[in-house]
Amino acid sequence: MRRNLFLNLALACFVSLIAIFVFDGYLGIYDTIYITAGEREQTIAPDHWYRYQYNPSVGAIWEEERIFFSYEVANRQFSRYVTQIQASVWKENEKVVDLFSEDKSIEPFDQVTVEWTLDSKQLQSLGFSQGEYTIKIEHNGTERKMLVNYRVPTPPPYPSKVPAPEG
Repeated sequence: MRRNLFLNLALACFVSLIAIFVFDGYLGIYDTIYITAGEREQTIAPDHWYRYQYNPSVGAIWEEERIFFSYEVANRQFSRYVTQIQASVWKENEKVVDLFSEDKSIEPFDQVTVEWTLDSKQLQSLGFSQGEYTIKIEHNGTERKMLVNYRVPTPPPYPSKVPAPEG
């Protein structure tokens, strides 16, 4: 009788540990950001915000490249998650323009993806020029920040074509 008691206690402890890892490590709301600028693709995983103290950044060429964003919110909970997802551009702690705003309802263990584009021509029409901007993404009290650095390409210090030698 005692032999089965200890076996059952050991089994209960093992199952409890597994349950703690599942509930603590898997359940919750997770967001992933996919960014494409030119031919460069970047993924910002959900654990980035917990591991690193810096905001991710992306670079683009002013008046030539548009930046495409995909924002995925995964609901790994047993209840529906209702939120408003907003994305905006900020410069020197002032909002420049809203990029995206939409209410979403995410069913349990489902996900939703929203997309928007940042075009430097839109910023230029508002009187802004190349430089660094902050993209803020907000949903239900969670705020994610990314830096966008628009630059003007500098011409190479050497001729693009080397003239053929004469003779």
